[in-house]
Amino acid sequence: MNPAVKMYHAVSRRDLLRGMSAAGGLALLPSIALAQPSWPTRSPTIIVPFAAGGGVDVATRTIAERAGDVLGKRLVIENRGGGSTIPATQAVTRAQPDGYTILAVPTTTVINPAFRSDVPYDWRTELAPVGLIARLPFVVVTRPASPVQTMAELAEATRKSGTPLTFGSGGTGTVAHLAGELFGLRTGIDTQHIPYRGEAPALTDTIGGSLNVMFCTLASAAGQIASGTLKALAVTTAQRVPTLPDVPTVAEQGFPGYDVSAWVALAVPRDTPAPVTEALNRAFNTTVKDQAVINRLGTLGAVPAGGSPAALSQFMDSEAQLWAKVITDAKVRME
Repeated sequence: MNPAVKMYHAVSRRDLLRGMSAAGGLALLPSIALAQPSWPTRSPTIIVPFAAGGGVDVATRTIAERAGDVLGKRLVIENRGGGSTIPATQAVTRAQPDGYTILAVPTTTVINPAFRSDVPYDWRTELAPVGLIARLPFVVVTRPASPVQTMAELAEATRKSGTPLTFGSGGTGTVAHLAGELFGLRTGIDTQHIPYRGEAPALTDTIGGSLNVMFCTLASAAGQIASGTLKALAVTTAQRVPTLPDVPTVAEQGFPGYDVSAWVALAVPRDTPAPVTEALNRAFNTTVKDQAVINRLGTLGAVPAGGSPAALSQFMDSEAQLWAKVITDAKVRME
């Protein structure tokens, strides 16, 4: 179903009257009407700033496939990985603001400025928010033989041991890494982050006992939690996740306000016409309520989101402030 959104030229009433006078009254109106094509007339492209196959990519593809049906045009996914998401993001900030180039915005976008001073754009002013589409919670896992059963016990055991809590993640500066640092800051315990090239080797070391715990995506750990080779202590979002309904949140275990996940949103170049961003927002908000989409995202360890452009803008601001403070307070350095 195509919402048949119209893109109108910014013609002021004064300019319109002046043009009508110069062109003989109503003679100007047909040319204005011809300059109002419906949107979209062709397939928009969503640029994903990661290689194909990762959580952000698969979640975006899952939602975009159904959203294309709502818009009446297929949404094309283009992967541009590398460079800490910067090249892909810059490509969108430089694109024509016509609604045909869309960015899948990951959490990395708001984290980057806290790590580096050479980001060649300001996402606050050069991107126009469309909406949050999915969140990717993390689960805190440990080896089955660990005597620790809760996050409170984990913090207390670390204090008594006199040694830092060792935790792994898929890399320095990832949301999973910062989630562990935030837990350390909230509890006052010492932590030692061990970065890995991906989650799989870190999970292997967690199972083997080389790491106390790991903060990882649900998709990576779900099978091993189900088989009993990993023990889940908590999920990191404010609410429990449907795929692990018996696993409590960190907040439920005595740490109120702890709410962490990776996420993916959509944005377009600034100056994209408001009717276009509104059409995209409606299409994706409709899609994330589709039960088939919800079920599919659940198998990926993702939770559908939604909301307005204004809500996304506020959310990204709050996330940027949170992670900048964690990076500063925990003295995190990019390796």
